[in-house]
Amino acid sequence: MNPSRAGFSLVEVLVSVMLFAIIGVISTGMLNASLTARDINQASADRAEMIDRARLLMREDFGQLVNRAVRQPDGRSGGAGFAGSTTGLAGSAGLASDMTLIAFTRAGRPNPGGLQPRGSLQYVEYVRAGDRLIRRSWAYPDRQFDTPASEFVLLSDVDALDVAFLNLNSWVTAMASGAHQGQATSLPRAVRLRAEMTDATDLEFVLLTPEFPS
Repeated sequence: MNPSRAGFSLVEVLVSVMLFAIIGVISTGMLNASLTARDINQASADRAEMIDRARLLMREDFGQLVNRAVRQPDGRSGGAGFAGSTTGLAGSAGLASDMTLIAFTRAGRPNPGGLQPRGSLQYVEYVRAGDRLIRRSWAYPDRQFDTPASEFVLLSDVDALDVAFLNLNSWVTAMASGAHQGQATSLPRAVRLRAEMTDATDLEFVLLTPEFPS
């Protein structure tokens, strides 16, 4: 055989194909690992941002509590200025499957230039809806059934939630403040919210109110 016209043998071709296949498998594995790591890092960043945003908003909410009785959507007066229960409040707005944990009036809602026909007070509920903790708010504390509400997801992927309230020097799992019999005359000094996430991690928020001794 003329050496100048000799080609690759079958064994050489098979070895080359096998090497290219191995390189392809390794490259694909490295690419998948890189994409997985990127997704994990992005998920961690999104989770950290969610927690920071929730902490900031809750701190603003409970730091500006106002012990102001509200009018019920049906027109009745005497609604508590603050009410909370780790087992849920009765008679709150929303779906039957929702569980309202805390309801309160807060101040400090901005109204630049007084353009909107409302004051700075706002009625807010913290609601457990499935695996989410939702902040549901109304522009007016004395709302009606058709008053639109705004919703913001504070936490997602929640497996369990419980709340507690610092009444003087004791933590209690239910509390209401207002003028009615059986209600406290002042707001809780602090609110504690604990969340067990679906990935088995635990979160705890302790939020001070204007009643906390300075």
